[in-house]
Amino acid sequence: MTAFKLASLVSCLVLLTATVAGAQQARVASTGPLENGYMTAAAGASFSDARAATFGIEIGERINSRVQAYAAFHYFDDLFSDQAAGDLNDLSNYLTSVTGDTWVLQGRDRGLAFSGGARYILSRGPAFRPYIGGAPGVLNIQRTITEATLGDVSDPVLVVFGAPDGFINAEKKSTFRPMAEFIAGVGIASGRTYVDVGYRLRKVFRVDSFTFSQFTVGVGMRF
Repeated sequence: MTAFKLASLVSCLVLLTATVAGAQQARVASTGPLENGYMTAAAGASFSDARAATFGIEIGERINSRVQAYAAFHYFDDLFSDQAAGDLNDLSNYLTSVTGDTWVLQGRDRGLAFSGGARYILSRGPAFRPYIGGAPGVLNIQRTITEATLGDVSDPVLVVFGAPDGFINAEKKSTFRPMAEFIAGVGIASGRTYVDVGYRLRKVFRVDSFTFSQFTVGVGMRF
């Protein structure tokens, strides 16, 4: 996770937690118990050309009776596209024909996303609270390329042949891309316990075309 600057992200999370805690103290007198915000840890799956596991942390704070501000971090195990896979297959065939040895190249794009926005609660029931929302954000991608017999060949392949799909900057260890997300889901409250069943649709910018979705179930607490 070094490539994803884990230490910096943890620091951001600590800062967000401290900010929400401070705001909570200021608002506790004007809101009901356990209505100031929430924090959840989530797991689920991402869906693009590849389906893979995803994990995340989200924290939210009450703006008014219908609106909550939120910030979320999510890790994606693989966002490798069919176009990128096709490029590697073509390269494998080329290297096989040139060297006389069989080359089998495979790729993987790990992603880490941060987003911050707002969600609107459609119905404030005592337990079930459906919502919709959206946010801008940023996606960090790190590409790994392996060969069946040689192992990790990311550096030589990217330096010599680049990344024809344009999703990453082949000259850097990782690439940042702006994105936007639409969210929809339902929050389920029981005392201090909070469960969030949610769907996210993300559009990545500064690439030809890349959209992916995510389904997660988060469990945490209200405060």
